[in-house]
Amino acid sequence: MNYEQAVSYIHGKAGKGVKRGLENMRALLERLGNPQESVRCLHVAGTNGKGSVCAFLDAALRQAGYRVGLYTSPYLMRYNERMRIDGAQIPDETLAALTTEVAAHVRALEGEGVYPTVFEIGTAIALSWMARENVDAAVIEVGLGGLLDPTNVVRPSVCAIARIGLDHTKTLGHTLEEIAAVKGGIIKPGVPVALQAQGENVAAVIRGICAEKCAPLLDCAAHRPQGVELHARGARFWAGFPGLAAQAYEIALPGAHQVDNAVTALAALSLLPEGLRVPPEAAKAGLKAARWPGRLEWCGNVLLDGAHNPQGIAALRQYAEAFLGGRRVVLLTGAMADKDVSTMAREAAALGEAVVCVQPEAAVRALPAEALRDLYRTYTEKPVYAAQDTAAGLKRARELAGEAGVVLVCGSLYLAGEVRSMLGF
Repeated sequence: MNYEQAVSYIHGKAGKGVKRGLENMRALLERLGNPQESVRCLHVAGTNGKGSVCAFLDAALRQAGYRVGLYTSPYLMRYNERMRIDGAQIPDETLAALTTEVAAHVRALEGEGVYPTVFEIGTAIALSWMARENVDAAVIEVGLGGLLDPTNVVRPSVCAIARIGLDHTKTLGHTLEEIAAVKGGIIKPGVPVALQAQGENVAAVIRGICAEKCAPLLDCAAHRPQGVELHARGARFWAGFPGLAAQAYEIALPGAHQVDNAVTALAALSLLPEGLRVPPEAAKAGLKAARWPGRLEWCGNVLLDGAHNPQGIAALRQYAEAFLGGRRVVLLTGAMADKDVSTMAREAAALGEAVVCVQPEAAVRALPAEALRDLYRTYTEKPVYAAQDTAAGLKRARELAGEAGVVLVCGSLYLAGEVRSMLGF
């Protein structure tokens, strides 16, 4: 396969695999020589913020001089973004070669009645690449849930659990406690866990799993950051943990929630074993250097954010109230049909003086723009429009906002990626 064929093959497997717990993943990795067994991992779960926690961890480990792999999802603009080493995306030719190899094993498994899913295939490619490149550590983001997620075949050096909220309820459960139990499925016997500050019911579930598995727990609720100063482009705060001396930190990811994500990453760093230690100066430099595109990212007068569930929209609204006051805000939004679009629309409707709805072009699960427009009109009396495509929607939103206004993009990371590409970032 060449690169284009490889990406087409991967995307072509969407919806065609048959999920069977972790059996498919283990069978595929065994055929590849079990690469996960030679990679030291930091495993990160959560509903919101887990990607940002991964970005902070990756940057801090690299500042400490380690060769670091990073596996995240989804991507904003190119599939290669999902797997990186030392910040560089997997090269096209490497992705093509590995996909060709993995595809041969997939065909063999399919002949035996085993049908790996698209995410299992991607995970196998990433782990194989990182093992062959002899990374010192790999930061691995859970795709969906935790317990039965394909990434849960790794035995990590540390686990981190970011904020848990209501999302993917049809798959993970209808209460925070049920979802926490699934997310906590990444916890392994004896492996330390860093837990972002949560509500007591969620924390109790994680504490119970840790006790059952004799996994040391570091709860960030007992180590709140001090002296937090938020600004439109980032934040400053003071934090410390046993094993990582207290000091002042600065981050370039905006929003109060990113302070919580940074603190969670620091907690995880403080739990790393000998051989993966990160000194305080590297932790400080790493957090300052970390970037995570599409999350409260300014591109001129366009503010991109992938917020797509109630928790994410709440964080976005908090930021808007703090830093966008006095400016005309126009919402440019799209959504996936399998999300809780109604709740998202109800919360997001108040963010803009007008709303422009589009159907993200890169996602097969995207809700038609007209359907999203009709939904928004039930929650606001402000003008709501449907555009024929993302380019037309961006043009209309910028006209409505004016030169002094802000176009606020939210509802889907796919949409954030499309707009980001159109703006040349």
